Amino acid sequence: MPSKAVPEIVEDYILYYYAKLVIAASAGEGGNYRFIMDRYKKLKSGEIKMSDYDREIQKEAQQPGICAFCQRQGQTVPVEVIPRRLGGPVGVQNLVHACSNCAKSKGDKDLLTWWCDELGRDKDELPRIPAGLFLKMAHERHQIAFTLHQRCTNIREIWEGAQP
Repeated sequence: MPSKAVPEIVEDYILYYYAKLVIAASAGEGGNYRFIMDRYKKLKSGEIKMSDYDREIQKEAQQPGICAFCQRQGQTVPVEVIPRRLGGPVGVQNLVHACSNCAKSKGDKDLLTWWCDELGRDKDELPRIPAGLFLKMAHERHQIAFTLHQRCTNIREIWEGAQP
């Protein structure tokens, strides 16, 4: 949950969680609240930008045969981060490779419902690649729908709230 300093609107939730995601991977700063807020404020002001989809796509390509969810090595299949039936886009920006167990378990469920409700995992434990793709697709969807400034009180609302 973002701090009280983060307004309860879609864009701020996306930027806050993106800031958390980015620094969790860099220098073990994942729990450093001041650093998270610094990145969030820089994203909000436009001083820094969210990376393109290319970053996650390249990371995924560098890990052939590794499940994007459980990190097990072996045979993988493409899985949609956001199923098309829920409005997920068609394209490589919505695909990750998953082992057969994770692919079967996730099925066509939305990422956060599957990860948090079905697996009982914390949203902050979402792996970097699927989480980054999810946040970028949500930001793009809200940008197209002109709903970035819509009220949001939970990260799980950010996909449901925008209908392009």
